[in-house]
Amino acid sequence: MKKAQTRARSAKPRKAAEAKPVKPGKPEKDVVHLPSVQDICDRIVKLIEDDVFTPGQRLREQDLADRFGVTRGRIREVLHSLEARGFIVIERMKGATVARHDKREFKAIAQVRAKLVSLAAMRAAEDAAKPERDEIQRIARQIVAEGPEMSAQDFRLATIRLVFAICDAAHSQFLRRIIDDVHRMPTSGRALRNLIVAERDRRVYAAKRWKAVADAIVKGDGAKASALVDEIYESGLKAMEQLVEASGS
Repeated sequence: MKKAQTRARSAKPRKAAEAKPVKPGKPEKDVVHLPSVQDICDRIVKLIEDDVFTPGQRLREQDLADRFGVTRGRIREVLHSLEARGFIVIERMKGATVARHDKREFKAIAQVRAKLVSLAAMRAAEDAAKPERDEIQRIARQIVAEGPEMSAQDFRLATIRLVFAICDAAHSQFLRRIIDDVHRMPTSGRALRNLIVAERDRRVYAAKRWKAVADAIVKGDGAKASALVDEIYESGLKAMEQLVEASGS
């Protein structure tokens, strides 16, 4: 027993295993994330909406490839996607140009927009949760309170925010995406769209109508909300047609 204890006291502690040094590896290269086809599509649509790219303007593949830092192959995918959505026209031997819609197409686009928003309003009245109804009411009240004194552009943007709040309350991202595309269609440029609500009386009228749409959605009356949207867009369509005729477009 004593010998065992003596051996235990005299035993030297073992050294901890030394960690082997890690050899430095090659530094990782920075990963470059190129914009996706959808990203480029969205940016070109915004340029069309802002009249940077105007109806009839040619869009050259190499210019776009240089602008967005991608290959011409990816730009071709982008252009085919934009053509399918109606933003550009691709002709053999001529290439791509921003779509130029005539008066009949202009009217058709406005009618499609009206029907889509009307459908969204009906679905929002049926499906919206309380927070979504409250948000629709908040935006509508703001438009009534501030709209008459807004600039035409700010008023138009405020109503678009309301439309998208209605789309969100309809719980359909697909419907929202289509409405967004139709809102951005290169029909006549931002200037003409702003002229529709350039006069204060038209802003007052439109603000009250949109408030009535919000009230109908909050009450769950989809039929009334839909009919009111139809009325708003029909009035706007008549004003648009008069402006187009006057401009000779």
